[in-house]
Amino acid sequence: TARELTRKDDNFFGYVGRGQRNGAVSQWSSFLYSHGGDFLKGGRSAIGSPQALAAYRYYGKLLHDAGPPGATNMSLEQAMPIFAQGKAAFYIDADAIYSSFLDPKVSTVRDKVGFAPFPAGPAGARPHNIPSWSLGINAFSRLQDDAWEFILWAASKEMVAEVQKGGIPGARTSAWQDARTLAAFPDDLAEAMRVNAERGIGYDRPRVLQVSRARDIVGRPLVAGILGRSVDSVVRDADAEFADFLVRDNRHKEA
Repeated sequence: TARELTRKDDNFFGYVGRGQRNGAVSQWSSFLYSHGGDFLKGGRSAIGSPQALAAYRYYGKLLHDAGPPGATNMSLEQAMPIFAQGKAAFYIDADAIYSSFLDPKVSTVRDKVGFAPFPAGPAGARPHNIPSWSLGINAFSRLQDDAWEFILWAASKEMVAEVQKGGIPGARTSAWQDARTLAAFPDDLAEAMRVNAERGIGYDRPRVLQVSRARDIVGRPLVAGILGRSVDSVVRDADAEFADFLVRDNRHKEA
């Protein structure tokens, strides 16, 4: 459908999304999971699996055939305005940025944009969901008990519901079952968020210490696919590099 809607001569594209080597990994993760794949399996690299290869091919072809020029230089900041200005039919990204499409100061699609759950792949619809900038406690702090009390308060049902009333999506199921918190969101967006939360995977990148380096490795085949190149050999090389990286990353964990 995205390919059919593309009119490149008119500067209109069927799909826009992140294509930058590092930045695209988090959004590609939903395609990876929905193809039945994952970054790791049993602590080892799984990006060379048949499922991951299929997800690499799919995402690369989607942006190559239906995406805007220069997609490999696009992360959220570059892709989002293209959709907000009505230059693309579909866009998949973090639901937290929804207000950018409803703000008449920056969006031309305010009155016609719709929201939907992540579509199903060969393994069903398995989007990433609720990756967060988490609260933590310093192991060397003398105020650990106070910090824990703050976290209990900040992450409580009452506080999450209160914040969600202001349009900031929360990570508690109870908040999505409270009609008072849902009023801040368009009905179709609230339903999409609820469905994605039920189906979702709680991480959107390799769960390693040196995550930026890992994203660079995992993202290399995405760039090849978006540029219209065969991804097979690139995936094999990236899989071997990622496997070696994991050995070194585990040494850091043990240290």
